[in-house]
Amino acid sequence: MTLLQLLASLTPVISVMLFLVLLKMPASRAMPISMVMTGLAAVFVWQMDTTILGASVVEGLLSALTPLSIIFGAVFLLNTLKYSGAMDTIRAGFTNISGDARVQVIIICWLFGSFIEGSAGFGTPAAIGAPLLVLLGVPPVAAAVVALIADSTSVSFGAIGLPVLFGMEQGLMQGGVSMAADQIAQHGTSFADYAQFIALHMITIDLLTGTLIPLVLVSVLTGFFGRNKSFKEGLAIWKFALFAGLAFTVPAWLINFFAGPEFPSVIGALVGMAIVIPVARKGLLLPETPWNDFAENDNQEGKTKIETKAQFSQVAAWTPYIIMAGLLVLSRTVAPLKSWLTSFNISWTNLLGTELKAGFATLYAPGAFFVLVCILGFVLFKMKSPAIKESITVSCKSMLPTIISLGASVPMVKIFLNSGTNEAGLQSMPVALADMLAGSMGAIWAWMSPIVGIFGAFLSGSATFSNMMFSGLQYSVADNIGMNHALVLALQGIGANAGNMMCVMNVVAAATVVGMAGRESEIIRKTMPVALGYALIAGTIASLWGGL
Repeated sequence: MTLLQLLASLTPVISVMLFLVLLKMPASRAMPISMVMTGLAAVFVWQMDTTILGASVVEGLLSALTPLSIIFGAVFLLNTLKYSGAMDTIRAGFTNISGDARVQVIIICWLFGSFIEGSAGFGTPAAIGAPLLVLLGVPPVAAAVVALIADSTSVSFGAIGLPVLFGMEQGLMQGGVSMAADQIAQHGTSFADYAQFIALHMITIDLLTGTLIPLVLVSVLTGFFGRNKSFKEGLAIWKFALFAGLAFTVPAWLINFFAGPEFPSVIGALVGMAIVIPVARKGLLLPETPWNDFAENDNQEGKTKIETKAQFSQVAAWTPYIIMAGLLVLSRTVAPLKSWLTSFNISWTNLLGTELKAGFATLYAPGAFFVLVCILGFVLFKMKSPAIKESITVSCKSMLPTIISLGASVPMVKIFLNSGTNEAGLQSMPVALADMLAGSMGAIWAWMSPIVGIFGAFLSGSATFSNMMFSGLQYSVADNIGMNHALVLALQGIGANAGNMMCVMNVVAAATVVGMAGRESEIIRKTMPVALGYALIAGTIASLWGGL
């Protein structure tokens, strides 16, 4: 790969970093510019077929419908709860558990968010958790940052194990044959058996790295967004934070060991909430004085004052979330229901005469469930026409910057991924970059492997897609350097999880649902060091461990 080709392949990363992070442009401006630059680099340097380029843009626009539907649904549900008055009741309920914002962040983002991640994936946890925090008094940007950081460890088993069971299997398939056929034979009769072994490495590493995430959450909360900018105020609840970390990671490890990678996040989160909430309510492992001391200016930013008179029971107020969680679990675990829902998918094939295709899961995607529970909320909360109209209007207006951002970022990713069809005889941009890294940094691959995973998730917006792109490469590198295959694949998965914290699509979604569209650069600057630290700690553990 020449220097010019290297720079061309890095165009998506360089442009996003330059315009979004360094120049602090809103994503609605930075992403269209980045898409154009990536397209120009693909055509003039990578010599990408222009028909494939055009089809990739169309594929990206159509693929963006799924995340857009989820974001709209999450915003719609939030506004439904706001304008009905139900959110006042939810706020009071969390305050009764603990008035400490640090505790609220752990329960909502780490535990409840892990349950949603295990059930649905798709970046849904941040879209649900961040608005809840805002309504409890957490500054909007802070809410987005901690919600994104929390949505990491549980991603290994997100959407009922999809990143491992589907992402890695597809990544290891070449010509219909798995590269890992010999490893599969050693660990069982199917890829699911080997996936359980890979996931065991992931969750074993996360017994340390993942367990630390709640402590990181509260330290980021107080250190960056507290009035005193004191990390010490977050570390003050280290006992409770580590307890909450273990309350999820230990059950998750056990579930994976005995049952496989489908349900560790779902069951681990449920067990964690059952253990942690009573402890928080009694104030055990916590200082006597609750912490809620945010910088005054930030705490008022983006908050909407809502006058409501309605009063509901906690059960009634939480009913939309309960129904939402139930629908997510049932739709992913009950085969006849899943089959019926997926039968309504819209599929576009042979885009612009190419083999590219796209689809939109009209009923199976979480966005449809959000809209359904909102409609049920209208009835349940006996909302009047003006309140219904306001919730719909506000939700639609808030989506414009997000439509522009994702309408550019997803096509950019598709151009990047589909660049393997070119006249220069080159591999696709991500594979060429990863091959270059593997060839030059094999000696320190325990640290580089999760960085590759981050890279994939950062650009594609999906841990599953990162695993699809790079699992084959990771397996080949493990072969070449004599490293444990399952351990390298586990590091790929952990890196993909970490990339979830800072990927453009998730950041845009989190910023939108808290009313902070345009502040994406600030969010990424806070989550990026955590993502890199998470991956490097995992790599250090792997280098010392060697695997099962």
